[in-house]
Parts: sequence; C-alpha cells; structure tokens
Amino acid sequence: MKKLFKDFEVAIRETADLNQAFTLASAYGNLLWFADVGIHDAPLIEADLIERGLLIAGTNFVAAPHECAGVLHVVSEPLMTGGHTRLMEKLASMHAEPVDLLISRHATPDAKAQVCRFFDKTRVVNATCPIDALREMVGLLQTYEKAVLHIHPDDILVVIACGVAKRISGLEVFFVNHADHVFSYGSSVADYYFELSGHGRRFDLTKHIQGRKSFLGIPVSIPRGEMANDFKPATQAPLLFISAGSDIKYKPRKGFSIFKLVARILEDYPASTFMVIGSDIKKAFWWWPLKLRYRSRLSIRAHLDFQEYSELVSKADFYVDSHPLPGGTAFAEQFVKGRRCVGLISPVQGYSPADRLKRDNINAVMASIADYRYDEKTFLIIEKVNAYDSVKERYLKCLYEGQVCANPLDSVGNWAGDTAFFEEKKGSLKADIALDTFLLLSRLERDLARRLFAALSMGKKVKLLAKMILARKFR
Repeated sequence: MKKLFKDFEVAIRETADLNQAFTLASAYGNLLWFADVGIHDAPLIEADLIERGLLIAGTNFVAAPHECAGVLHVVSEPLMTGGHTRLMEKLASMHAEPVDLLISRHATPDAKAQVCRFFDKTRVVNATCPIDALREMVGLLQTYEKAVLHIHPDDILVVIACGVAKRISGLEVFFVNHADHVFSYGSSVADYYFELSGHGRRFDLTKHIQGRKSFLGIPVSIPRGEMANDFKPATQAPLLFISAGSDIKYKPRKGFSIFKLVARILEDYPASTFMVIGSDIKKAFWWWPLKLRYRSRLSIRAHLDFQEYSELVSKADFYVDSHPLPGGTAFAEQFVKGRRCVGLISPVQGYSPADRLKRDNINAVMASIADYRYDEKTFLIIEKVNAYDSVKERYLKCLYEGQVCANPLDSVGNWAGDTAFFEEKKGSLKADIALDTFLLLSRLERDLARRLFAALSMGKKVKLLAKMILARKFR
C-alpha cells in the first residue's frame, strides 16, 4: 500500500507544471488525511515545492519592510461547528494586542462574520490559480513577524507560502496541531509545533518534525458551581444516561465498541434510558441492533441546538464519553460543569486529565456507576492543564519568549494508547475517497488513480462508484 502512495510523491516531484504539482500535492494530502497507511507527513514534498516556489520569486516577491506587523493567524476554512475554529478564536482572544486573520480557502458569510469578531483585520485569499494564491499569501505573510497556523491537513499552499516567506523575511511559524491523529502537511516549516494531547505527542513521533515541540492543551471553561455529589443509584431508578458525539465516534473499530456497555447499563438499570446526541440513526447502521432491541429506551438524536443540548445534559444522571473515539475535551467540560462522568478508556487517549474518570473494562465502569464518587483531584488537575489561563500562559510564553512546555498528558509510564489505531496495515484500503479528489487524480495521474481504485475494499469501491453515478445524474 505504501508503494502506491510513495509513487504519488514521485509524481508530484516530477510534475513540471507548478500549478499542477500544487494541485496534485493537495489531492495527495486529502487522500492521506482519510487513509492512514502509516504515512503521516511529507517533508520531501514540502521541501521540493518550497524550493520551486522560491524559483518563481524573482521580482514577484519583495523583501518585507523592516517594520513588520505582529501576529497573523491563518486558517484554511473557519466553520460554525466543531472545536477547531473555536480553539483558534480562544487563542486569538489571549493576545494583549489585536491580531489579524488570513483565510486561505473560503468561508461562508456566517462563519466569516463569526471569526471576524476575534480579529482586527480578516482577509480571504482571492486568487484561484495556485501560483497566484501562493504569491498573494507570501506577499501578506512577509509583512508579519509571526504566523500561527490552524490549517486543514491537506493545505499544502499555506505550508509552501510559509516556507517561502521564512526564507525571504525570517517569518516565525507556529503550528497548532488540531488534527493530531492524522496525516498533515507542515512538519518541515513550523518553528514551534504545538501539542494538544498525549495521543498527539505520541503520534508526532511518527513524523519528521523539524521545529521545537511544546504542549499547549485545549482550554476548557471552568465554572465555579456545584460539583456532582457522590451517588449510589437504586437499580430501579429512572436514570438518564447521555452521550454525545458524531457517527464516526461510535463506529466499532478493531474490536472496540461502546455497544456492550450501553446494553449492560440498560439491563442493569431496567427503568433507565440512554440518549445519544449527534449521531444519525438513518446513516449510522451500527446502532440499529441496539435500537431494535431497546426501542424507546435508547434515543438517538442527530442534532440539537446548543440551548436544548445544554438543558438535556444538565438533567443527565450520568454523562458517558463516546467510544471507541473519545469526545476530546467535551468529556472534561461536562465533568467541571458538575456532571457525573464515566466511560471506557479509548486507544485514542490523552486529551485531558478527565481520562482518569474512565475504566478499562465494562465491569469497572458499572462499578463506578453503582458507587459514584466525586474526584476532586481530577478536577484540580484539569484546572492546571486545561483552564483558560493555564493554556494562555503556555501559549504566550512560547509565542513571545520561545519557552516550551513538556506534555503532562503523556507522562513516562502511563501511556496505554494506540497511535496506529486508524492505520490500515494490511489488506484492502477501507477509506472514503472524496469524489472531487478522485476525479482530479483521474485527470492528472490516470494510472495512479486506477491503482488507488483497485486498492480499495469492495465496499469502498461501490461507495465511490455510487458517488460518481449520482454526480453525473445531477450534473
């Protein structure tokens, strides 16, 4: 499998047309974003394209003036939902001076209006031709002292622009590793590479990161309210268990699943109900057997607005973290808001000290439900690691003083995760290929596209063909 993807790298480096090489590199990054074959960065592609980008500089790029602006944040595409954009907004709010934002791809009017509230100036790259977009970004980047990247894993153009600007003006680059469990461009240009989790630190060991690593963490709002009381529920009590997460967080993988735990809870507490928020029962077929078995006692809601979600969760007797993929800091947020939090330890771990509340088997989770004890020590550790002011101090000291911090979520001897949890080590490729990416590859590298299609599992082949048929039908 790796041979196929290495041949993609060769094709990118051997593509003479620079616009085409940039486009192919972006498509390659998109493939690896969703297909873990053990390749988690591409420093050779970055180095090659940066050198080629410098060759077109000549009179196109002019050295930056001696006086530069301060900090420019760069995002591929701000979103109204999800945690990546919210983290960027929180980091922007930590600066004492106003900072600016560059959107490298596009943004909906609502998303742009949302992020504009946190920045002094917000710009969107106007050029559509890759070389023109590169020129536009370099022209802006070289007028700043520092760039903080919040980019999609496949945003090679921003990485190249930063590499070129560094050579021209001495730009300092800080990379916020939002998607720290997948492939990403950027390992060769970042002067500082921020870690958000213990899993991310371990996963980064499979990359060729040339800059300095520093733990940042994800800020969590910590209210000063009542904490969850100790609780010994009666077996006939009408308990409400709530879990929240997207479809993929509950999809069974490599023998890990939440379904036996859900069934055990509903069996041991026969008057209880279990609600899942954020999963679509029409698409997430892995929920169907349990739904048919427990019917109204298992409620699966695809979407709730924030107010309704907050009201429901506030009524929960227990909050159960998603599994096999955890909810990140959402689990910690519920704990510090006073929820009783339980769950199974995930192979993807180390996103907050709230992992201490989880157990490694179903019997142990059930024991923690039957005799729930509030864990003040975990609260204090979350405060130290994830409180807004704690993250702010680490962020600003690294940004302005070059001070790096060790990762407290990956202490020696306490790691039980699996950084290869998503990797397809053998057999056919079970990855969803974006239709636009495949069609682009078919146009630019027909033989490689054919080999990629042949490598897919039968189910993924059928899914891709269905996308192609539907695209033609509604074209």
